[in-house]
Amino acid sequence: MAASRSEPQRPVAHPIPGASWEARVLDAGEITAQLNALWRRQAEARAAESASSNGQGRDAPWPMVTARAATLNLIAAARSRADAGRVRQTIAALSDLYPSRATVLVADPSFGNGVSPGMDVRVDLLEQEAARGRPAIVFECVTVDVSTENERQLASIASPLLVPDLPDFLWWSADTAQATALFAELVEISDRLIVDSAMSPHAAGAMQTLLRFVRGASERPALSDFAWARLSPWRRLTTQFFDVPAALPILDLIDEATLTYANSPTSWSGFTSALLYAGWLGSRLHWRTPGELLPVRGEPNTWRATLRAGAAGKQREVTLTLRPTTRPLAASTLLDVRLAADGGRAGFFTVERLDDDEISTTSDSPEMPNMVRTVFARIPTEADLLGEELRDFGRDPIYEAALEFAADMAPEGFMGVRPR
Repeated sequence: MAASRSEPQRPVAHPIPGASWEARVLDAGEITAQLNALWRRQAEARAAESASSNGQGRDAPWPMVTARAATLNLIAAARSRADAGRVRQTIAALSDLYPSRATVLVADPSFGNGVSPGMDVRVDLLEQEAARGRPAIVFECVTVDVSTENERQLASIASPLLVPDLPDFLWWSADTAQATALFAELVEISDRLIVDSAMSPHAAGAMQTLLRFVRGASERPALSDFAWARLSPWRRLTTQFFDVPAALPILDLIDEATLTYANSPTSWSGFTSALLYAGWLGSRLHWRTPGELLPVRGEPNTWRATLRAGAAGKQREVTLTLRPTTRPLAASTLLDVRLAADGGRAGFFTVERLDDDEISTTSDSPEMPNMVRTVFARIPTEADLLGEELRDFGRDPIYEAALEFAADMAPEGFMGVRPR
């Protein structure tokens, strides 16, 4: 295995000592008042620290410059306290781009407060340490925890906590197939929706929910899916096989596509990523699907469909197969992609993950020299994925076309498991 070339671990934002508050509250006004009080105390503490440093003489170090993040609002909704903890860790590990205010909304059915009014709230000022060329960054994190009986309170408290005049992102960090009334209400106040369809054990339900969303009202927020984002290097490297003019005709001869997807009890399923990759190929190459994927007898969690391609009079069959793997390298997405054209006579093309940092591509075709390449493509963390999506505001028509194709193929019989 090649030596790791991963980037150094990013610094994690930590709560500033003395800049936290928690209590049971009834309305958002009390939260805002406490945030203002925390910022006042923080400003006073920094001013006192600066005065103390300046009084030490000419050789005293300059006081550390601190910047308050003022970029965007991030609302993150979780269905368990464990997921809420993961969400907070992800937000703390962001780099380069930070929310001005992150609000984490939690309604965990296994921890109930009953129907009594009020919400358990924790407020923190988080500081990302200074790095070369930029000051320390301070931003707010508010966690609101209610019983499932009081879940509707979360939407009413989220809107008043949005910092005015900033874009509003909603990260629905829960099963996409179980979009609740809370989901609908939060979408109404958001400019962009971020999901991870890999989290859903019911892939067909997740695909259909997302498809209904993109087919909804024109003023709906733009949609991002971590399962699609994980495919970026896979799509890019597949496209590069056919960049040269001599290889373009081979696209019309592809008749086999085999994808190996993550199916491990220790990670999110890669099944929706496999569906979206197949949807991307199918929608770009104008394939047609007669219906959902079918299980392969004797091969658990292996699915197959026979698609149609080509114009009338020149139609051909395309065999699509999705196979599972428990190898950790699949990392909630794909382990490899294998394409064959004209039964292999016109070429074989493979994209395969080698290790945490590298993906290999192999092409073998009479139309071009055989080639093996290894490229750097680090397995992204959830903070990597979230950071990229927070920079994006527009709709992605290629993703939406892939989603529509994928939703048509998604089998009702597939049920994944939540990672242990």
